[in-house]
Amino acid sequence: MLKRLEVENYKGFSKRVVWDLSARDYSYNRMIVKNGIVNKSIIYGKNGIGKSSLGLALFDITFHLTDKNRIALNYLLNYKNLTALENDVSFKYVFQFGNDEIEYDYRKQDQDNLLWEKLTINGKLMLDYDYFDENNQYINDELQNGLNIELLDNKLSVLKYIYRNTPTNTVPALTDMMVFCENMLWYRSLSEGNVYAGFTNGSTNLIEMLYQSGKLKEFQKFLKENGLNYNLKFESINGIHELFAVFKDGEKENKTPFMSIASTGTRALFLFFTWKIMAFNQISFLFIDEFDAFFHFEASEVIIKTLNKMDGFQSAVTTHNTSLMTNTLTRPDCCYVMTDNKISSLCKATDRELREGHNLEKLYKGGEFV
Repeated sequence: MLKRLEVENYKGFSKRVVWDLSARDYSYNRMIVKNGIVNKSIIYGKNGIGKSSLGLALFDITFHLTDKNRIALNYLLNYKNLTALENDVSFKYVFQFGNDEIEYDYRKQDQDNLLWEKLTINGKLMLDYDYFDENNQYINDELQNGLNIELLDNKLSVLKYIYRNTPTNTVPALTDMMVFCENMLWYRSLSEGNVYAGFTNGSTNLIEMLYQSGKLKEFQKFLKENGLNYNLKFESINGIHELFAVFKDGEKENKTPFMSIASTGTRALFLFFTWKIMAFNQISFLFIDEFDAFFHFEASEVIIKTLNKMDGFQSAVTTHNTSLMTNTLTRPDCCYVMTDNKISSLCKATDRELREGHNLEKLYKGGEFV
C-alpha cells in the first residue's frame, strides 16, 4: 500500500508537498482503513489549488517503471513549477507491504529524463544511482544479482532495467512495489470520454467492455439505484456491438443508441461502472479526478459507499461536494483538504479533537481546517 507521497517543484507545487496516508485510531468506519494506512480517501480544495496535480504526481512513477497507459501529454504541460525552471522535479514514495517498508526517491529533468534514483528497503540501501556521475552509481549486490547494467540514456530507469532483466526474484519487496505500480489506475470523470492512465495498454472500448463482461442487467440495476430506469440491449452492427435504449410506444418498440441520449452524468456513471467490472478486482490504487463533477449528491454518495466496500485496493477521489464530508461516509483521517503547497487530513488540519459526532462539513465551511 502507498503510505506517503512527497513531491517538489512539480507543476503548481513550488515547495515540497507531503501526502501522508497514516491513519488514526478512530473506532468507526474501520473498513476504510487497512493496516494503519488510509485505504479510501476524499480530497477537497479550492479550484486550482492542486488536487488534479496531486493525482498526476502520484502517477508519475508509472511513466518510467511500467509500460502501462500514460497520461495524455496535454495534462503534463508545465511539468516543472514555472517559478523554478532551473530546479529538478523530485518525488518520494513510501510503500508498506506486510512487514516491508520501501522508500523510492528520484529526481527528473522533465517527464521523460531521470537524473537520480534511490531505493531503500527496511532501512537498507539497495540503489543510489546518479545518471550523470559514474562515481555515484551504487547498486546493492543482492539487487543487481550479477546483472550487467547497460543503459543507453537516462530515459530508461535503472530500477526497471534490473527488474525486467533479473531472472530470479531475489528481492520480493521490489516485486511487490513493481506489481503495485503496474496495477494503478487514474481516470477523470469529466466530459472528455475515457481519459485514463495506468493498469492496461492500448485503447479501451467501453461498450465492448460492458458486452464482454455479460453484466448488462447489473448495469441497469446500478443505473436504477441512481434514479435512471433504462431498458437496454446489445445488437451487433457490422460485427461491432452497440448498446441501445429501448422504449415502448404502445405496441411498437423504438430504440436509439444509449450514448446518444445519455447525459454527462449518466456517461460518468457508465464510465465508473465499466471500470468497476473491468479493473476493480485487479487494481492496487484508484485515483478518480473530479469523480462527481456531473453527479447529483445522492449519486456521489452511492459511488463513495461502493468504493468503501471494496477493500482490495486503495482509492482517492477529488471533489468539491462538501456533503460527502460526513462521518457517516468517511472519517477525519481519511478526508483531506488541500491549501497552497499543503495537503492535510482533517484531523491534522485543526487543533480540535474531532469526534464522530462532529459536523465536518460545517467545520470546513467555517474555516476550521487550515
